[in-house]
Amino acid sequence: MTLTDAGLPRSFRQAVGGPVRQGVSLRRHSTFRIGGKADYFFTASSARELEDCLRFARESKLPHYVIGAGTNILFDDEGFRGLIVKNEVRGIERKSGESRVRVRSGTALSELVAFCLEEGLEGLEFAAGIPGTVGGAVYGNAGAWGSSIGQRLVECVLLDEAAREVPAGNDFFRFGYRQSYLKTRHLTILEAVLELRTGDRGLISERIEENLAKRKAPCPSVKMAYCGSFFKNPVLPDGTKLAAGRLLEKVGAKELRFGGAAVYGGHANFIVNLGRAKAVDVLNLAREMKARVEREFRITLEEEVMYLPAEP
Repeated sequence: MTLTDAGLPRSFRQAVGGPVRQGVSLRRHSTFRIGGKADYFFTASSARELEDCLRFARESKLPHYVIGAGTNILFDDEGFRGLIVKNEVRGIERKSGESRVRVRSGTALSELVAFCLEEGLEGLEFAAGIPGTVGGAVYGNAGAWGSSIGQRLVECVLLDEAAREVPAGNDFFRFGYRQSYLKTRHLTILEAVLELRTGDRGLISERIEENLAKRKAPCPSVKMAYCGSFFKNPVLPDGTKLAAGRLLEKVGAKELRFGGAAVYGGHANFIVNLGRAKAVDVLNLAREMKARVEREFRITLEEEVMYLPAEP
C-alpha cells in the first residue's frame, strides 16, 4: 500500500474504526503556528485507537509520527508525507491511600499538576506552567529548577515497533538533562506511573503559584506563537550548567530576525513567529544564533525544539 493508494482511507477505517483525515494543516497543531499539510492525520482518543493506528501504519509501511500538544515541535513548510497521529489518550488514576498516580500519555501536564494539588500530592510543583502532555514531558524529561519528571517516574507502558504494549522501568529511559532514550529509540508512551508524596494542599498551592510566577516573567505573551526555550542550557565538561539565554544575549541575538521569525526581546532563548513565519525562517534564525555562540564562546548549543521534515 502506498500514499497514492485511493483505498487507504477505507482500509484505515476498517483497521482502526475511525476515519483518517487528509490534507490537514499542521500549523494548527503546533504552538509555533507553522507548517504545511500532512497527507494523513488521525486523532487517537483511546489506547485501542492508538495501538490499531500505529499497527496499521507499520503494516502498510506508511511513514508516521506521533505528536502531543505540539508545544515543542516545528513542522516543515511542506507538511508531512505520511501520517501524523495526535495522541489524545487521557486519564489519571490514583488508588485510595497510595502516593502513586497512573496517567495516560495524552493528558495535559497542567491537568496532572491540578490533579495532584486536589489530591494533596507533592512532587510535581516544578511542572506548573510547563506546556504539553505527559508523554511529551517523559520523552524530553521535562523539568525546571533542578527537578524533572524522570525523577518521579517509576515505570511506563510503551508501544513497541509492532504497537504491542511493553512495560519499561525508570532505568530503561536513561534520563539526562532534557534527554531520554526515547529520543534514540522512538517508541510511543501509552501511560506512566509516577511516585509522589502526601503533602499539605496549602503549601503545594503556594509552590505552584510561585513557580507559575517565575515561569511567566520571562516568557512571551500567551497570544504569541512560539515553542518555549529553543535551545537547551549547555552543560560544561565539569558539570557547570550555563544559561543559553544569557549566552545568546551576550552575542546580540535579540537583534536578530529572519523573515517572519525573530528572537524575543524579553528573553534571547525564545524564537517567536511574528505572524507569517515559515519553518525555513526559524531554522535560518536558529542557525545564526548557534553560530554566534560558537564563535564567541566555543560552545555548541543543542536544540530543544524538534524539527520534523516533510520527508521522514
